[in-house]
Amino acid sequence: MYALTCEVCDWRAPGGSSSACPKCGGFVEISYQRPLTTDTTRPGIWRYASRLPLQDPANAVSLGEGGTPLLPAGRLGRALDLPGLHFKLEGANPTGSYKDRIAAVGISRLRETGKAAWAATSSGNAGAAIAAYGARAGVPGHLFTLERAAPAKLAQILAYGPTVRAVARLGYDPAVEQTTWRNLRAICDSNNWSMLVTARTLSPHAMEGAKTISYEVCEQLGGRPPDVVYIPVGGGGLLSASWKGFIEWRAAGLIDRLPHMVAVQAQGCDPIVQAWAAGRPVAPIAGCESAISGIQLTAPPDGDLALRALRESGGWAVAVPDEATYSAQAELAAAEGIFAEPAAATALAAVRADLASGRLRGDETVACWLTGVGFKDMVAAQRMAEGHAVERIQVEQILALAASG
Repeated sequence: MYALTCEVCDWRAPGGSSSACPKCGGFVEISYQRPLTTDTTRPGIWRYASRLPLQDPANAVSLGEGGTPLLPAGRLGRALDLPGLHFKLEGANPTGSYKDRIAAVGISRLRETGKAAWAATSSGNAGAAIAAYGARAGVPGHLFTLERAAPAKLAQILAYGPTVRAVARLGYDPAVEQTTWRNLRAICDSNNWSMLVTARTLSPHAMEGAKTISYEVCEQLGGRPPDVVYIPVGGGGLLSASWKGFIEWRAAGLIDRLPHMVAVQAQGCDPIVQAWAAGRPVAPIAGCESAISGIQLTAPPDGDLALRALRESGGWAVAVPDEATYSAQAELAAAEGIFAEPAAATALAAVRADLASGRLRGDETVACWLTGVGFKDMVAAQRMAEGHAVERIQVEQILALAASG
């Protein structure tokens, strides 16, 4: 049904669960022998079961993930003179982020392969998604999170019942990040657990769920791809998986060209942007100075895969200041009625920057992956409300207000 191929050496296996090449330790890519078909009797991402690494789609664990809206910009499209601007609302997934697509595939494989539990790292969204799908499947889980995880995200995770531990300096110290992933793989191997880190180099099977965003967007645009795709980037896995989705859709003859991919990071935590600008591989950075939750990684595990997608697509990388991100978040809410978390809003902030620099002409079809809903970070949501006074009136004044128009 599918095969594993090492990107570094000549190792190849017909299926299996390896997350790294057993011969050289290189990145394992998943390829499929069956044609890409859509099954309209199945909902959401499971329409594309022909290109997901399950032996039997009956093993799917689902909460209704996928099939999220692609909304054309209204007022913002006119204000920016970019009529082809679109927003992919991944916050409409069951737990409020695109990570549900990954969790659905990962937990489904866990059940199919008979693993005893799951273990993951997350700043919030992945943890909530995996915990929810784990609860749906009735399997226990262990989450290792950041000391400074957003309280609203942590509360959502805890509601699903996994064991949660905060790792000192995770998300801010590259050595801690890399050691955490090594230790996580070791305990999963020794306990028959499934490692579900949302990175293609660490959990390639589960990450196949993310590419379905690209499939959907091509269908939603009437059988054509966007010209440019803006994707918020922390570890690099979403951008790399999205690029794979477009490549597979074209290989199936369903589109005739590919989009330019844009990696968007926060200034102060932008190792992929720095590597792109310097024309070198991704290297860890000393620390994170951005407050944008969800994309705070100093040693992105899929950074070089993201760079490869940028090169192959003729794309680029952009870093945006936190203040520009918060402004974009407020714009999305006030102008479009879209309540997105700050990490998602980095995509719009980058569009604004590229229009100002002339990198975008204005006649392109542009798609922004809005990766999570605004309720994920209530501190940022409260920030948007600052300066908006709520007037206290008496009940008798209501009619007078209506009469005055």
